[in-house]
Amino acid sequence: MEPRMEDVFALYEQKVAPLSSAQKEKLLAARDEGMTPFVLGCAILRAKQEQRRSRLAGREKHISFNYIYRIIQDWLNHGITTEERFRAYWSAITEDQHKDEGGKAHGAQTKVTREDFTYNPTKQDRSLFSFLDE
Repeated sequence: MEPRMEDVFALYEQKVAPLSSAQKEKLLAARDEGMTPFVLGCAILRAKQEQRRSRLAGREKHISFNYIYRIIQDWLNHGITTEERFRAYWSAITEDQHKDEGGKAHGAQTKVTREDFTYNPTKQDRSLFSFLDE
């Protein structure tokens, strides 16, 4: 089942904060530019992952809508708009991290885990972003 925009709104509100109508409009505008709800949800989860990694490194990182929207804009600029393109992007990141782990130690670098992308939908039994839960 493909996520809908309502799922993206619920994910944001679950993971970050309540959404204003202006923020919803910005997310809808990104969808209208070609970004799927799946990728929008992944941008939210990516920001939360960065927050978690920062905390593990002993730094506090505040996640705001503007931070997430900058991720969305960057992905739009780089053509990361579909699940297929997101998977290719994510595979490249994961591959780079594995290469870095094999080289010099990088201070507070942490491994990406399933918990980084846990999504618990409020009204459904299974994650609409199950790819990230694998």
